Amino acid sequence: MADIITEGRFAAERRKTRRGRGIFIVFGIVITFLLCEGIFYFALAPNMRIENIIIDNDPPLKREELLSAAGLHGQHYYFRLDVETVKSRLEALPSVKSAWVRKVFPASLRIVARSRQPVAIALAESPSGTIPLAFDEDGVVFLSGREVPETSLPVLSGIRFEDFRAGVRLPEMLKPFLVCLMELEKSSPVLLSAFSEMKIVRKGSGQFEFVLYPLYHHVPVRMEGELDAQRCRMVLIVLDALDREGLLGRVEEIDFRTEDIIYRFKEG
Repeated sequence: MADIITEGRFAAERRKTRRGRGIFIVFGIVITFLLCEGIFYFALAPNMRIENIIIDNDPPLKREELLSAAGLHGQHYYFRLDVETVKSRLEALPSVKSAWVRKVFPASLRIVARSRQPVAIALAESPSGTIPLAFDEDGVVFLSGREVPETSLPVLSGIRFEDFRAGVRLPEMLKPFLVCLMELEKSSPVLLSAFSEMKIVRKGSGQFEFVLYPLYHHVPVRMEGELDAQRCRMVLIVLDALDREGLLGRVEEIDFRTEDIIYRFKEG
């Protein structure tokens, strides 16, 4: 009986010893982890530099232009760099529509920048003469002068520019119309290129109509509301029909603002 009691005591002491040893090991692991983490954050992390900047951007955005605007010239540290600040700086560029910035551990920075795409061209008067301006569906002027590429996009007239620097926005009321132009450019670029000019005519506060000037039939077409592919096709069909019947030369303007198409003939 005494042997059984003694053996039980030894077993209990061995379990207690193993438990104490296990706690000591766990405590040692935790201390080691904390020491390593402390060394990393206080000694290594502050000195980790960004060695590689990966940029994915649309033309005509240039790498050097983006780096300069983002303030990324020189040396930058991984944990000190604020990606939101870099993103805000990039999106402040008139030519940048959106930017995405992320740090890639351990020493890289990835930037995705998307450029604005022109939906129409406008002309503005400057001390040196008339210069072209390009703007996107948000109405943001982001290219001017020689920066504007040769394009078949229509000229948007009837807009007065007091300040035509890059970054200027067209009136907010024009945005739905500009979105229509963007959708036309994507879905039916041939239809859009059939019109050389679109003139904005103000009707009142926040209201306007527009006049289309076809490229091949020199008869203006007055419209209002949305401009879509179906309405553009209808305009071209009517113009072709009038041309075939020999009536186009007598027409001064075609009015598409109501359900009934109205033809205004020249005097005499």
